[in-house]
Amino acid sequence: MRLVRTVSAIAGAAALATACTDSTVLAPRTPQPPLRASVSSLGPRSHPNSQKYRDAGFQPATGRSGTAVVSGRALVDKSGVTDVEVTTGTFDGPSSGTLANAQVKALTPSGDVAFTDNYNRLGTATADFSYGTLPHGANVQVQAVVQGTDGSRSSIVTLATSVHLRPDLVASQLFVTAASPVGAAVNLDGYVLERNGEVGARADCVLYANGAEIDRANGIWVDASGLVACSMTHLFTEAGGYSLELRVENVHPGDFDTANNSARAEIVIYTPPPPPSGFRTFGFQAWDITDVSWWHAVSTLEQWDGTVETWDQIYTRSGRQQSASINGLIPRALDYNAPITLRGEMSTNGATVNTVEDTYESLPWVDWQQGFCDYRYNFETRGVTYICVYTDGYLAGYTYVQYDWSGADIHYTSNSYVYYWDPSGQLHEAWYSSDYDDIAPLATMGPDFSGRLSVQAAADEEPMVAQATVPFVPTNLFFDYVDPLCGTTPAPPGCFELHGHTFGQMGYTNYGDWPPYQP
Repeated sequence: MRLVRTVSAIAGAAALATACTDSTVLAPRTPQPPLRASVSSLGPRSHPNSQKYRDAGFQPATGRSGTAVVSGRALVDKSGVTDVEVTTGTFDGPSSGTLANAQVKALTPSGDVAFTDNYNRLGTATADFSYGTLPHGANVQVQAVVQGTDGSRSSIVTLATSVHLRPDLVASQLFVTAASPVGAAVNLDGYVLERNGEVGARADCVLYANGAEIDRANGIWVDASGLVACSMTHLFTEAGGYSLELRVENVHPGDFDTANNSARAEIVIYTPPPPPSGFRTFGFQAWDITDVSWWHAVSTLEQWDGTVETWDQIYTRSGRQQSASINGLIPRALDYNAPITLRGEMSTNGATVNTVEDTYESLPWVDWQQGFCDYRYNFETRGVTYICVYTDGYLAGYTYVQYDWSGADIHYTSNSYVYYWDPSGQLHEAWYSSDYDDIAPLATMGPDFSGRLSVQAAADEEPMVAQATVPFVPTNLFFDYVDPLCGTTPAPPGCFELHGHTFGQMGYTNYGDWPPYQP
């Protein structure tokens, strides 16, 4: 049982005021400028919910007398109410003994006593004493009489602490695709940050769809000034629109401000039509985005003479890019020794953006793909086609096809500091910089985007056709990741950090499914 007391200490308010402070299988990609990075470059950074990945915030004060241990803390919320919390043992562990009596003494910045409150006959292991006159930064002294730890003897434990801001857990963002077919597993990523920077907290990450709970992660830990991802997956079995909400619940110790504990997003679940004749599955996606990002990476490179160089590099990327891709899997192996023709078209806003017509007379063997594969790249229009007939591996007997288009107005820079020490201990240094642009015609986008791809083998009377139209929906993504290795100077090899903002619009859809992977 927790004993909660609310106490007013008007006499000490004036004296304490001066202490207040503020508070899949992939085709070759379209040739692009080098030195690009993506979020997929990041390694996993996951921890069990029960494990504190770091606890750098304020720690409760602890006092001891004999075997009696008492912990205390004083936390203030947004409304200005401060709770002086006292417990036998520790707040994260089991209690030992009971509090018989307790005294709370508030001190002025000069060290004088502002007020003293005594609490008798408590009989509990934990007690809270609430004040409206203990501001952030005020010094507090707690003296507790503990029974039940040293036989019949009572122990007197004294500890000192100061008033800190309660943890303010904020559900900052909820990322989810705009649309997904019925029966597909939807990945939902929410982010929770601690904004006050003084005390960490535990909480439950709970996901709701149209007001009903669909997933949760209990007891997550968010350190002071920390950012934690709540990654969840849900399979929607009924078509329709869903209002999603990520809530941060059961914050312990209590939350500074509960008004910022949720983030919202919308998703449409649709019933997909069956795959087009001749295809087992195909997908289509289109993007019209602006990207402003920079990333930092440190790596080593061994030269032919055995010299090991360290490359400390910073890259920036800014500008607008448009792209679309349609790909599909045909459940039969086309004759790779006879002509195969791929025809494609991309369109939006009532206008054709790109067309291709590529005939592959025969396909060469590509051992790492375990099949006969080839691609065509049109430098004038940036239309790319790719085909692979698999004769080995888990896709043996299938044919994969892909058609891409892109437009761009992107500026890149790279700055590299390269150094090494020779056998005599002499430091050798070099600096390299580059500045370049990726320019290609941009389309005037409409509210949706369409793609079509037909495939016809020599023995086929009619082509196999995959086509789709996707509506554009807004997208607004932020990326901030700093590897702990980057916190030292110079940063060691393995350091990687990424900072970016991607915004604009996108749309995608999928039909059918891939065969089960069998390694």
